[in-house]
Amino acid sequence: MRATLGGATVAAVVLWSTAASAVSMSMNWLDFGTLGSVDACIAAGEDAFEQLGLRLLSRTDSAAWAESVRTDELYTVYCIQDRQIIVVVGAGEDLDIIDGMVTRVLETMVGDDAPK
Repeated sequence: MRATLGGATVAAVVLWSTAASAVSMSMNWLDFGTLGSVDACIAAGEDAFEQLGLRLLSRTDSAAWAESVRTDELYTVYCIQDRQIIVVVGAGEDLDIIDGMVTRVLETMVGDDAPK
């Protein structure tokens, strides 16, 4: 399942990024914190996308994808149960914007559990 999901994600990013002139990617991760399950983690990711003005594209049992409604940006939240970590990946043209949004998604997901 994980290899299939990874392959589908790479294909989606490649297809999506062909329209962009240059693609920057940023990734960050945190422990689940108080999000005790993958379901709670994915729900928190979807809520974070909505709160930050991103449009949900798709969801699986362990990941959710969203895009910016204003610019060519794609974000993914992965919830990895066996490691109890949340991984957020962003892709788009401006690394500063992508990196900032990846951080905001994580902070929105975990709230007070975010590292300071």
